[in-house]
Amino acid sequence: MAARSGLRFVIARATEGDSRTDERYASFKRGARAAGLAFTAFHFARPDRNGRDAILEADYFLRAAGLGPGDLVPILDLETSGGLPVTKLQAWARAWLEEVTAKLGVRPMIYTNAAFWRQSMGDTTAFAEAGYRLAIASWGGTSPVVPAGNWGGRGWTLWQTSNCGRVPGISGCIDTEVYNGSDLKQVTIS
Repeated sequence: MAARSGLRFVIARATEGDSRTDERYASFKRGARAAGLAFTAFHFARPDRNGRDAILEADYFLRAAGLGPGDLVPILDLETSGGLPVTKLQAWARAWLEEVTAKLGVRPMIYTNAAFWRQSMGDTTAFAEAGYRLAIASWGGTSPVVPAGNWGGRGWTLWQTSNCGRVPGISGCIDTEVYNGSDLKQVTIS
């Protein structure tokens, strides 16, 4: 029913930190594929001061998510700093993204919100300039608030419009996203 109502893709949390796998992930993945919907996973980052933490989290995510050709590119959910200052958090995010890119062969997207990006990531445009797309949480408006100079002039790829949307065929609240494009193949693992 969800697919018939216009739903085109599903994004499910696979992991959090370096040791938590979402117990519902496998069923979301199976359900999306059975319905013929595009699918990807996200990792909820739990940065810490351990020098190898980003790599451990990236590798844990890759093992648990099981993404491959035909799936949408993965997403790094970055909304907590773990107490790291801006430059250390930037390095942490870069390490995670580079590890996933090296092992999966595609650049992940970054999910965040404008306030967090400005405060905790120094409103840097470096990630946009490196080719990482933006999935922005910006609820309640008619257009998203996009940090980092409109993501380095590139704008957003996904816009999370609500954290409690409704879709026919799915019970309860779900995050609702809008894709800024017409062809999901532009964000698909080949």
